[in-house]
This record gives sequence, C-alpha cells and structure tokens, in this order.
Amino acid sequence: MRITKAILSALAVSSTVLMSSCFDNLENTPLPPTAYVSIYQGSPDAPAMDIFANANRVNRDPMEFTQVLGYSPFFPGERDFRFAAVNSASSLLEKELELKADSVYSLFVINESAAMDALLVKDEWEEPTPTQAQLRLVHLSPDTESVDLFLNEESTPLLEESSYKDVSDYLELTPGNTVLKIRSSQTGETLLTSGTLDLKGNRVYTLVVRGLGRETSGPKKLDIQLITNYIAY
Repeated sequence: MRITKAILSALAVSSTVLMSSCFDNLENTPLPPTAYVSIYQGSPDAPAMDIFANANRVNRDPMEFTQVLGYSPFFPGERDFRFAAVNSASSLLEKELELKADSVYSLFVINESAAMDALLVKDEWEEPTPTQAQLRLVHLSPDTESVDLFLNEESTPLLEESSYKDVSDYLELTPGNTVLKIRSSQTGETLLTSGTLDLKGNRVYTLVVRGLGRETSGPKKLDIQLITNYIAY
C-alpha cells in the first residue's frame, strides 16, 4: 500500500481534521512526518465522549457508540490518549500509544465502560482494483463467543474462529451484491445476517461485530456494521 496516496484519498472524503497542518500544496510541498489514525467508538454503554491526544481534543462533536472518525493526521511518537464523558474533567480511560511516521492505524474503543480499553491496530492493505474489494473482520462484542464469517450461501467460511478483540487481515472479495453472515464457531448458529450489500471494487472495508450478545433489542444489541476504510479513486 502506498501510504501517502491511500490516506490522502481517504482524507479527501473525511470531514474531520485533527491537526492544523496546511495541505494546500500537496503536490509540491514535502509532508512532515505523520501518522494517520481512524477512531471507532465500540464501547456499547459509554456516554458520549470527548477524545484527546496529548491534551488536544480530536473530535469536534461528542462521539457516540458506533461512530467513526475518519483517518486524520497525528504527530508520530508516544501519544497520551484520553477518553472522557463530554465536559467531564475525569477520564473514562487514559492510554499511551505509540504512533509511527508514515503508518496508518485504526483505534477501537472497546468493552463496556467499567472495563473500557483501546485497541490500536496497524492497517495494511493492498491497493484494490476495479475488479476486487478487500474486507476484514473485527470482533468487538465482549460477551459473544468466537464467530465465523460466511458470504452469501457458501458453506465454507471466509474467516473462522474470530474471538473478541481479534482483527483479521484484509481478504480479497469479488465485488457485487453480497450477504454477510456471522455464525457461532461453537454451535454453527447464525447470529447475524446483513441485508444485500453492494460491495464495490476499488474499496477496502471493515466489518465490525459490535454490541452485546445478551441484549435482544435497542442500540446496544449485537449487530454488524460495515465501514469503508479506503476508496481508490
């Protein structure tokens, strides 16, 4: 993956800016050493929160469960991330994470608020083509067993034995209408089924298993969410 091309394309479709750097003359101006981070709020019972990196607030609006901040630039090095309820002086979580220059990350806020944590993953994909999409699975449901991922009516899983906090590699898919199914690795029971999704070429996707298996209704219930990481324009 060509980091600069991939992330600048992603930034073009993101409305979130975390650093006051000037990117007006990208073609002619060397970029400073930079890491790029996307943040996903996967803590089902956490309050709307503000997120800080070395005391700098990184979200404009309160961040709710299932919301995503697109890839945005951060200074590399050791960064002290702090997660707090909106307008609260106390923290729900503080965690020091190392960001490396010219690297791309996803930061997942995980677990219920009493045991909240943050999972930093380095994102690495191949440049997608018009005839190929890429998809990874991220298991963020703390009370759900290991799961398998199936496509359409296929009997062989695309991914097996994904446990809580597992993040798979990106796998290649044929674009087109696709139904994604999440089944228990232990019992084979279908836990979740998507509608028909139009997966497109030139795209990199993340499928998140999120929420709580014990919840049968409401916003915290077990569900899946498809996120577009990158579009090759």
